[in-house]
Amino acid sequence: MEKMKTAALFDVDGTLTPPRQPITESMVRIIDRLCVPFSVAAGSHLPLLKKQFFEPLFQYGYRKKFNAFLSNGAIQYLCDFSEGLSVLPVKSFNIREFLGESDYRFLIDTLEKTLDLSEFKLPGSLKVFDNTIVFRDSMVNFVPIGRLKVEGPEAQTNRNNFVAFDNKDRKNGYRLDVMAHLNRELAPLIEKKGLKITLGGQTSFDIGIVGKDKTNAVTTLFESGVERVVFFGDALFEGGNDYAIREFEKTWPADSPHKIETVHVHSYKDTIDQLRQFGFLFE
Repeated sequence: MEKMKTAALFDVDGTLTPPRQPITESMVRIIDRLCVPFSVAAGSHLPLLKKQFFEPLFQYGYRKKFNAFLSNGAIQYLCDFSEGLSVLPVKSFNIREFLGESDYRFLIDTLEKTLDLSEFKLPGSLKVFDNTIVFRDSMVNFVPIGRLKVEGPEAQTNRNNFVAFDNKDRKNGYRLDVMAHLNRELAPLIEKKGLKITLGGQTSFDIGIVGKDKTNAVTTLFESGVERVVFFGDALFEGGNDYAIREFEKTWPADSPHKIETVHVHSYKDTIDQLRQFGFLFE
């Protein structure tokens, strides 16, 4: 029986890299040993991915082509590192234009008001840096502790403190409580425009549109001739920004000539173990 044309699809943060850290040289060596084509589907937008993934990938000697679906999978880039670091846009999507100015303003106002509510005030031990609302073309990233352009030791310590607070502060966790509130307040946009709120990374929320998410990467790969997509991600749980692909997998027709598989990983080191189990690495 002829093998299906298979491609690996990876989340980036926490799957190919340590959380909010650049990809390691050892992981680049692993990617270079892949015996199947690969693409990435990341929550972050291009400026962040350049520093976290593209630049170190090129710096450590990777010299091949791949596709990148950024801003939670909605914006496609062709990456060609054969002669230099080339990242060119292929398909784009703008959430502000899609919602229209009135609905977009309602979204932003709701986010701003949320952090002013007493029930969602952060403790004094946590600092809020720079912008808490970041426009990323196809989505809005909402970060209660703020997003720094360049993260240093202080920001990393603050991030670690927030993660600890998020995990122990409430019965459900701080972010899950905030997300439940946002789903109630933004219900008109959820029903009318297909707005979707998911947990992003360790500290934020990704706010996008149903279908303009990481499932876009899967359907695009199928359209390009790939028959089987194996997705590796650390946020395949309900509410995580990889969950759309797991839902996609669950509802995918059994008689389809294409196949989707999802693999939950706990870290980039776990990803390496999973790649070995799938036989996706040249030895």
